Amino acid sequence: MSHPWPFRMKLTTDGMRWDSLKISPSKEFEECVLGHMNESSRKALESWIPVNILIYDVDTCETYDAKLSKKESFWFDPMPVLGECSSSSSKADMRETPCYNLDKARKHFAYSIQPFRHIIRKRDLKYDQEIGLRYCGGEVLVAFEFSYPLHS
Repeated sequence: MSHPWPFRMKLTTDGMRWDSLKISPSKEFEECVLGHMNESSRKALESWIPVNILIYDVDTCETYDAKLSKKESFWFDPMPVLGECSSSSSKADMRETPCYNLDKARKHFAYSIQPFRHIIRKRDLKYDQEIGLRYCGGEVLVAFEFSYPLHS
């Protein structure tokens, strides 16, 4: 028998940016979640088009509207602290900054579910807690079930 929560992840400071839950690409996520999505939703994601999803909290029986998308990995980088200076001058930094290369940036990506922070707050979840996601949609609807603490 397969595990009732085939995709699990810990909430980390790296995994929560802005109002988004970052999901690193993995065989587990692709097989357990993306593999069950309908073809048009998979094609939209492959084309970097966000997909509307529903997240159903099995513990509170609440449903949330969200979007699943692919984002370039730099989107999840922390913002520099205001007033933080590097050791070299800012003019030198500007001249040495490489040009933005979309193709290169898209080779390093993460999946994003947003908005998600309101779910974290409502459930009073903390970093290092594990959550579970599983696909529960059909041919048209793209939906995930969510739980914490994980139920067997």
